[in-house]
Amino acid sequence: MEMEAKRRKERAEEEWREYEEFRRGEREKEEEEIRQLRERRERRKMEREEEEKRLAELRQIEDQKRRAEEEERQRKKREEEQRKREERERKKKEWEERKNANRPNFVITKKEPGAQETEEEKKEEVTKSKEQLEAEKRAILEQRIQPLNISGFNADQLKNKAKELHDLICRLEGDIYDLSQRFTRQSYDMQELAERARQINKG
Repeated sequence: MEMEAKRRKERAEEEWREYEEFRRGEREKEEEEIRQLRERRERRKMEREEEEKRLAELRQIEDQKRRAEEEERQRKKREEEQRKREERERKKKEWEERKNANRPNFVITKKEPGAQETEEEKKEEVTKSKEQLEAEKRAILEQRIQPLNISGFNADQLKNKAKELHDLICRLEGDIYDLSQRFTRQSYDMQELAERARQINKG
């Protein structure tokens, strides 16, 4: 009887140990599944963050590209408007020059023999000429000098702008040379006309 009770007790203890072992295995399995689930969740979270970051960078690049294209379009528009204004001014100037081509550009004042031009008259004539030159200079500068707007330009746009300014300077230097030659010829013509006027006054 005692032996039977002892065997039942040992069998019960063995079954309990097996149950405990089974439960321990189940808990470890559940913990492993929970750990893997957490890892997958963290991995998906990181992937979403990376994807959102990549999309934000793409949106930023697209925005910068659109802004650059808009600035380039505005720059070309301003340059085209400036070119048209300069073309209109050039045609207007040519028309005025053709219109005044047949008009005398000097006035010969015949004075009495022996009459001399006073210092005050000479000074007034020189002062008037300087004022006219200054007025013309200011008008030309206001037409030709445009504000330099390079905000937001990248390296390539700055290089293109520098090249445009260099070409403009070269063209203006050519204009200066042409105007200097024209001034020299006109000065010579004025001297000739002044000499003729003196000859007429003497006669």
